[in-house]
Amino acid sequence: MKMIITKHQVLITTAFILPLLVVITNSIPTIKNNTLTVFVHYPGANLPKSTTLTIRGDALGLSGNFGLTLNRTATNLYSISLPLPSSSVSPSILSFKVLINDANWQIGANTKTSIPNQSSIINVYPFFFSTQGSYTVTPAVYSPQLNNTRPLVIYTPPSYFENPLKPITNVLIMHDGQNLFNASTSFLGVAWMCQNAINALVANGGMEEVFVIGAYKTPDRINEYTYSYDKTVPGGGKGDLYLDFLINNVIPYVQNLYPRVPRDLSKKNLGILGSSLGGLISCYAGWTRSEVFGRAGCMSSSFWWNNEDFNNTILVRYPPPSTGGSGLSDLKVYLDSGNAGPDNDDVVQTRTVRNHIEGMKEFFQMGQNLFYYLDQGGQHSEKYWG
Repeated sequence: MKMIITKHQVLITTAFILPLLVVITNSIPTIKNNTLTVFVHYPGANLPKSTTLTIRGDALGLSGNFGLTLNRTATNLYSISLPLPSSSVSPSILSFKVLINDANWQIGANTKTSIPNQSSIINVYPFFFSTQGSYTVTPAVYSPQLNNTRPLVIYTPPSYFENPLKPITNVLIMHDGQNLFNASTSFLGVAWMCQNAINALVANGGMEEVFVIGAYKTPDRINEYTYSYDKTVPGGGKGDLYLDFLINNVIPYVQNLYPRVPRDLSKKNLGILGSSLGGLISCYAGWTRSEVFGRAGCMSSSFWWNNEDFNNTILVRYPPPSTGGSGLSDLKVYLDSGNAGPDNDDVVQTRTVRNHIEGMKEFFQMGQNLFYYLDQGGQHSEKYWG
C-alpha cells in the first residue's frame, strides 16, 4: 500500500528533522590543493569485489546524468577530490548522491553542502538497500526518582544495520511508548504507527533519519506527565521527577545499550514529543530545560491543565529559552491540534499558547522556530497523531 504523507507530518519534520546542510571541515593531511574531498563511509563487506561507487551531482564537475567513480582508499572508505573554482560560482550549494555501479541510488535526501572557498572535506554515510526501520522493546527500566519501572521502545532508522559506520545524530524522546509502533499494545488498539511515517519520509528525502526512544506509561501517568497539581482532577505534580528520570536514567541507559548514540548529545539534535498530557510535559520540558532539549513537539496538548497553567504561569515566569547570541531562541516549538470531537481537541487553548509564544517576537518567529498546524476535523486520538 502506498504511504500517504500528510501535511502535518511534513510540517513537524520541518520543526524537527529536516535534511540539514552538511557542515564541512577544513583540515585533513591528504586533501589536495583547492579541492572539496568527499569521503564516503560504507561497509565494503556489503559490496562484491567488482562493485564501484560513483557520485552524481549538480556542480564542481559532477553531472546528474552520469557518475564519477570514487577511489577505494580503505576497506570501508571511498573518496573523490573535486576541483574548486577560482572564483564564486552559481549555484553556491553542491547537491549530490552516491550510487552503486552508477545505477543503484543511495536512499534518502541529496547531500547538500555550501561550496567552500578553500580546500575542505565532507563525510557522507549512504545506505542503498534498507527502506524500513525497526523497533524493539527493552526490559523494564527502574526510576529512582519515581520508584517504579517501565519498558522503553527503541526505533532504529533504516540505515542502522546496513551501515553501522553512520553516526546517530538525531534523537527523539517520546511518551506513551506503548502507543507509538504497535496496535496490540496501544490504547483501544490504535497506534500512531510512527515507523510508517518516518520510513516514508526518510525514503523520499523529506527528513533525516531519527533514533526514537519511547518511554512506556505507568499507572501513575497523570502525575508523571504534569508538573503541577490540579485540584479539579485531582492530581498531578511529578513532571519534574519524570523529566529527571528521562534525562538522568533513560538517556544513559540507551547510550549504554546503543553505543552509537553520542555521549555528548547536543540539544540541537535532541527533541521531546508527545500528545495530550504528553504534549503538555514536552512543551514544559522544552521551555524549562532548553539546555537539554532543543526541540519540543506538543500535539493535541492538554493546555487546559490547572487552569491553563502553562500559558498563564510557565510562559510568564520562565524567560524565553536561550538565544545562543543569535537573536531568536535556540528552542524550536511545534504545536498542533484538531478541531473536532470532545472539547474540539483543545484547539482554543492551543491557539492561546501559540499566540502567546508568537507574541515574543524578539525570540520566536513563525516558520523559523515556531510551527503550528491545525488538523481540520482532527480529534484527540492516536489515529490522528501518527
